[in-house]
Amino acid sequence: MKLPQIWALSALSGMLAAGCAAVEPEPEPPVGQAVLAARLAALDTRLAALERQLVEQRREQWLAFDRALAEVGRDIQGTRKSVAELRRTVETPAVAAVTRPASSVVGDEVWKAYQPVDVVLGAFPEGSGKQIVRPIPAAVPDTAREILVYAQVATGYVEGGPHRFRVVAALDGDREVSFYLYATGQSQGGWGYNSDNVWLPMPKNRQLILQAEGKPFFGEWNSEVRIIGYR
Repeated sequence: MKLPQIWALSALSGMLAAGCAAVEPEPEPPVGQAVLAARLAALDTRLAALERQLVEQRREQWLAFDRALAEVGRDIQGTRKSVAELRRTVETPAVAAVTRPASSVVGDEVWKAYQPVDVVLGAFPEGSGKQIVRPIPAAVPDTAREILVYAQVATGYVEGGPHRFRVVAALDGDREVSFYLYATGQSQGGWGYNSDNVWLPMPKNRQLILQAEGKPFFGEWNSEVRIIGYR
């Protein structure tokens, strides 16, 4: 190879090396502490703004909820007033009817003949078909045609299964009139109750018979029979 050619190649190689050096990117300068602090401060400011926005949104939501709740409370109060007025309207005729019986001769006679009393006759027997005879005290006169009998049975933690409690008024001959209460004895944590008020004819022998049909109760239970009126 001739010397001029070698020189030309050397010059060309140098130019290419210089061109490659020119296109390489310059490295970025390191980020300083001041720039990092500025970026952190900007992020803190943005976070504080977001927190204030969230708090304001929640406050507006709670205010709206309070307003809605207050509106519901006013609606409930208005409904209660309407119900109370309706109840007074419905109950007023009933009170008037009790104060002034129907204007019929039979109704007036029955109403005037009614006499309240409070005569305790005692408890029912515990079961097994047992019966107790209870005399009617002198507080109920012989002139009474009917007696209003109240009976109740309450059972708690008691064994004995189903029972039928019976109140009997004997009439002439073998005839009799009676009514029943039903109660069940079982092992339970609460109490069960049954009661009724029934008009019975005044028995000529001035006695009421109390009976209990079923396995005898054993445990917590009580009962009572009263005469609470006559006519």
